[in-house]
Order: sequence, then C-alpha cells, then structure tokens
Amino acid sequence: MKISTRGEYGLRAMLYIASHGQDDPVTSKEIALHQAIPGPYLRQILALLSKDHLIQSNRGPQGGHLLARSADAITLRDILITLEGQTTSVDQILALPCNIEVGPEHCVIREVFLKVKQAVNNILGGTTLAQLMERQQEILDKKIQVPSDLATDGGQPAVLHVLPS
Repeated sequence: MKISTRGEYGLRAMLYIASHGQDDPVTSKEIALHQAIPGPYLRQILALLSKDHLIQSNRGPQGGHLLARSADAITLRDILITLEGQTTSVDQILALPCNIEVGPEHCVIREVFLKVKQAVNNILGGTTLAQLMERQQEILDKKIQVPSDLATDGGQPAVLHVLPS
C-alpha cells in the first residue's frame, strides 16, 4: 500500500480538525503550524476534503474548518478515497491484463492481491476518526511507543494490534 504525502497530510489534518475543532473551527494556518504541512499544499487538500463533504470550510475572520459529520462517521477509507482516488496501489495491478498461461480467471497472483485489497479496505473502512482520536489519547496517556516498522521475530513479522476491533 502506498500513500502519497497528500494522503498522509490529509489524514493528519483530519485528525487535527477532529481533535481540536469540536466547538470552534480551526484555521488552515493553525493546522499547517501544528502538523508541519506546507500551507499552500494544505489548502489544496482541505479544498478536496470540503468538496467531498468530509469537512465544512468557512472563510472570513470567524472562519476555519470543522468536520462535516461526526468523527465516528468518517473512516480512513473515506479520506484516502477522496485524496488518493483509491486505497491501495493493488488496484493498478488488478487493472492490468493477466497474461499468464492459465488466464485471468485462474490467476493465483490476482487472488493474492484481491486478499490484500480486501484486508486494507477492511482496516481502513473499519477505522474511524473517533477511534484514532481515542487511540491517540491512549498512546499519549500511557506513553506507548509506536515502532517505525514491524519488527521481525524469527523471520516472521510481529503482529501489531493498532486499534481495537
């Protein structure tokens, strides 16, 4: 799965808006400052999120950005589809013709990539902004260190349980 900076910045911005904009709108300047996102790029991302009704954006002195619906009604999949057009680069592989000897309807490679796509969609579609906010608070409260990658144990990747099911 490959997520561009647009997707990553969009997830960060949405988490910030969800965490800080429950009562009053947050400005793009505030988001850019606290999330280390370049202002002009952030404004493009926010425009896409607003266009797809994930946030409400208001201009003017009292303006800023709020979630368009509750944090428990917005999934990571919603955000990534808006910003990336897809949730995984596996879609590009699945769109290619399968020219192996057995043909596309019997292709084991396609079967594996479909399982990857399903797993990614299940995780992203089942994870809401509300869950991210709750987990973020738990990580901060308990001082949990999140590894930069999955460690391997005897050649097998360790299982990392990120969010409760």
